[in-house]
Amino acid sequence: MNFRKGTDVMAGEEIILKEKKLKMSDQKELITRILSSFMFIPVIVLLYFASFKVLAVFSIVAFAAMAYEIFSPEIKGHKKLRSFMLAFCAFGIFCFMYCRDIYGVSGCIFLVCMASFTDIGAYCVGKALKGPKLCPKISPNKTWAGFWGGFFLSNVACSCLSSLFMQTSEQGTFLPRYADSFLLIQCTILAAVFGDLIESWFKRKIGVKDMGNLFPGHGGVLDRLDSLIGVSVFLFIVHFFI
Repeated sequence: MNFRKGTDVMAGEEIILKEKKLKMSDQKELITRILSSFMFIPVIVLLYFASFKVLAVFSIVAFAAMAYEIFSPEIKGHKKLRSFMLAFCAFGIFCFMYCRDIYGVSGCIFLVCMASFTDIGAYCVGKALKGPKLCPKISPNKTWAGFWGGFFLSNVACSCLSSLFMQTSEQGTFLPRYADSFLLIQCTILAAVFGDLIESWFKRKIGVKDMGNLFPGHGGVLDRLDSLIGVSVFLFIVHFFI
């Protein structure tokens, strides 16, 4: 009887120890991801100072990195699916450069900030609150709490950026025209989420967790740019067709 009681106590202690290790791992991953998220700052600096041609070169380099990740030798099969994803990424890069040409520097900075803050808010709030899953068949880690967290943080960032751009402008406003439309902003945030879900669906189909390990806590280049691609494609469609 005492032996069984002692075994139960040991089993309970092991469970508690595992839970503590899991919490510590989650906290470490959260801190790493938040710190890695600040990589969008040098991207904004690049957008601000780089000419259209220089930005085009960087975009081609980013696309080459995504192509390498998609057709990595470690991934077997799924050639048609990977070809589709590569074409989608190419179209996304084209749309981003199109937005740079149409909306200018401020428009591109707006795009990067909205995509980044949607990602950060979704990850942090989702990790903290957990709760019901958003799309368990596509991405088992995404939650509704994270979805609304990303929406909230991106809206706050959008509002702050609007004020900042308006205050620093000498000729009225640096803002792209769409920044004043509440409905369009919400649709743009949804496009960021959709871009993330497309990449999650792709990773689930080919059987990988991350497309690379270039950015700690984020994965590869495609993992970092999926939301930006979704936003760029959406605004291209809005401008070109509407």
